[in-house]
Amino acid sequence: MSDKESVTRAVLSVKMTTPTKNDHLVATEIPMNKTVLAIIVCGMFALPASADTISGGKVTSVDAGGTSFNYSKKKKKWTFKITDKTVIRVGDKTGNLSDLKTGQPVKVEFQRHGDAFAALIIGIGF
Repeated sequence: MSDKESVTRAVLSVKMTTPTKNDHLVATEIPMNKTVLAIIVCGMFALPASADTISGGKVTSVDAGGTSFNYSKKKKKWTFKITDKTVIRVGDKTGNLSDLKTGQPVKVEFQRHGDAFAALIIGIGF
């Protein structure tokens, strides 16, 4: 490297503010390399889709095969898929598919998968 050449290096950092014992705020700058930044950014996009919740309606039917159930609230209707990850809660206890009955009010936490809705948690007795 000659005398005329110089190297420019970007420093990535995170600024954090923390309270002290006297309720004063102290700003601290923590250097971060590109790899750590890349991991954080990639992790943000790898998070699962957020879940939605609906309540105030009732079960209108349960599929005989146990793969879905229909739900109605006012004049709207939904069909929710039941997967191996679906959890059924009866009050504060874990239930099973046989606890899900037509006409029963339930609370459903679900995720959208394209045009379909997958039930994550079905709450009975809430």
